[in-house]
Amino acid sequence: MTELEPDIERVPGTDDIYRVDGRLMGQPEQLAVYVLDTPEPAVVDTGAADTTPAAVLAALEELGIDREDVAHLIPTHVHLDHAGGTGELAGDCPNATVHCHERGIDFLTDPDLLEKLKESVERAIGMPEPYGDPDPVPPERARSITDGTTIDLGDRTLEAIDAPGHAPHQACLFDPSTDVLFTADAVGMWYDEEIYPATLPPNFDLEDCLDTLERLTEREPEVACFPHFGVAPDAMACLERYEQRLPAFVDAVATAAETTDDPVQIANELREEWGSMGLEGDVAGVLLYLSDD
Repeated sequence: MTELEPDIERVPGTDDIYRVDGRLMGQPEQLAVYVLDTPEPAVVDTGAADTTPAAVLAALEELGIDREDVAHLIPTHVHLDHAGGTGELAGDCPNATVHCHERGIDFLTDPDLLEKLKESVERAIGMPEPYGDPDPVPPERARSITDGTTIDLGDRTLEAIDAPGHAPHQACLFDPSTDVLFTADAVGMWYDEEIYPATLPPNFDLEDCLDTLERLTEREPEVACFPHFGVAPDAMACLERYEQRLPAFVDAVATAAETTDDPVQIANELREEWGSMGLEGDVAGVLLYLSDD
């Protein structure tokens, strides 16, 4: 038995997809993990090493899913707020295969690369182990995925969609049987029924983001499952809104950068309209993108 009380919500329009609060940094409503209670159960995103595995295990228990039956662990990209809990959950779910983008999977399976990734996150955030101390994934348990890869859930498949722009190692997932799109960070962040940018350094690229949005729109999804945070019932409206909001945010940062290159100062100037957790980091990502332009 786990002691953590799970926060679970069934995704509207589905019988077997659940949003689970992953308790990022111990806080509610900062990271959503998705559990698919299918014949071959799956977990989409594994969250932070320090808090999310316990939340996932509590949710599995509440949903009546034996951890030994979990077949798939699918971090959408290797940023440690999405993938840091993968190794620990792989140990807790001994029969699960870990699926991760081909450009990122080595960072989860190679202990040296994983340590370097952890150190880079510590430098970026300015505190030790903000997302815990991640365990490596055994290489024999890992499978690389790319655009068009399918993941068998027993009664249907998930389609992986290459989704660069936020990160080159990012994949969205689409369930054609329910028209549910697992957005990773490709569609920004969803808070209070508004879309906010997800443009962290070092890999943000506006053109790649817009290309990704176009390809996601081609699937005509109905429901969008955001990691940050939760379920939006009109996926097409979210895609259209982010396509508008993202270039506007880049333009706002570029205008502010005409007088200062301090991301904290720019974030403070833009916070009223663009306020979100970690806005300084999103500004820094745009500044780096603009400097390379």
